[in-house]
Amino acid sequence: MVHEAVPALTLRSLLLALAIICLPQTALAGNEVPPSVAALLPPSLKLDTQSFAVFEHEFGKVIGAQIHAGFPKAVTCDFTIGPDFNLELKGDNAWEGDPEQLAMWEQMNAPKFEARGKSLSEFLSAHVKGSTSGVPQQEQLPNGHMTYIDFIWKCDKNPGGENVVLDGYARRGATVLTFSFWANGTSNDAIVLAKEIFAQFDKLDIAALYALSPTGN
Repeated sequence: MVHEAVPALTLRSLLLALAIICLPQTALAGNEVPPSVAALLPPSLKLDTQSFAVFEHEFGKVIGAQIHAGFPKAVTCDFTIGPDFNLELKGDNAWEGDPEQLAMWEQMNAPKFEARGKSLSEFLSAHVKGSTSGVPQQEQLPNGHMTYIDFIWKCDKNPGGENVVLDGYARRGATVLTFSFWANGTSNDAIVLAKEIFAQFDKLDIAALYALSPTGN
């Protein structure tokens, strides 16, 4: 009989996974993000709301940050939807320091970029009536990944109609940066903006964030 090799989970891995599943859903509202996290927001955007939290569990600390911002002078053909920017940073340092633990984390959290491209297309088709969209494009960079779609949505306010939606993803260890935005312009403009964010994430002192005291204490 041939037995298929299955990676054995250590007791610590099982306890860690269980601990994270059982962690309380800590509310982030009411805490400003640290300056280093605020620097992830491109200076051309206007900050709207922000939140940040740090909390401890048996094996380490979890961090979470959210930023919502707007594009100055953005135009839309429907006041209910249009240009927007959202960014999220989250991580758990309990998975750091052990290659096997980090490999397990990677397997559990592997992003599905093709599915996200399909989701963006479905959003445009369902909610941006009268628009004409292109095919989802993906680009892998040394320090991140982008999925984006150019689309045309013409009206009196935006006769040229150029718009783009973009999702960005980057990871350092078990700390993940994700962001998404809809902007006036083309994917060329959006890629420049995304690369600014990736570059700032490379500079982020992640260890300093985990060293902060738990919020709410």
